[in-house]
Amino acid sequence: MHPAPAPKLTVKRQDGSYLEFEWDKDVFAIGRDGTNDLIIDHALASRRHARLERTEDGFFVRDLNSTNGTFVNGNRVTDTHPLADQDQVVIADTIITFRDPEATARGPLPPEVLRTLRDEEDVRVDSRAKEVYIRGQLLAPPLTVKEFQLLELLYTRKGQVVSKDEIARSVWDYEVFDYNAIDALVYRLRHRIEENPSNPRYLLTQRGFGYKLVSTLE
Repeated sequence: MHPAPAPKLTVKRQDGSYLEFEWDKDVFAIGRDGTNDLIIDHALASRRHARLERTEDGFFVRDLNSTNGTFVNGNRVTDTHPLADQDQVVIADTIITFRDPEATARGPLPPEVLRTLRDEEDVRVDSRAKEVYIRGQLLAPPLTVKEFQLLELLYTRKGQVVSKDEIARSVWDYEVFDYNAIDALVYRLRHRIEENPSNPRYLLTQRGFGYKLVSTLE
């Protein structure tokens, strides 16, 4: 009998850094202290914040009475919480995505099947699961929080121009904002969802007004 393949963990920080590795031990410690397996050097992380545990019953995350909490898919963990494929564990500024190689594949039907559906979209945002699908394929690694918030805003207003002022209020909650930061966020998002970011087909600039999303190409 072949041993079960090890799950994978992907780690994304708000600064855009990204790391992927195998969960190859029974206990995986997380926190600000340098002795942890995953060090989160952030003021909101406790020295010994949480740990991932692998048992005969499955995979779990355990909060170690941290000050600011451990969250799974937006819900705060009390004691332990089981992990399923694609679950996202949030600690301080870090998102840890659990990927179970033995899980039943989730996501889209083959493109040739999708083309027969009237509501097929090239860009689809699942707000509840915090997932994005591009031409039927799950976008991985996932977007950063602000990238997702911008895309979600544009997706809810598909085909409509959204002004930079509205983007600033919705994504940053500011009344007045440096538009250069919005342009930089759009630039990063295009590099995630466009085949050719320098010639975008989905996230379009309406010069002098703002941006709009075209989720389905004619």
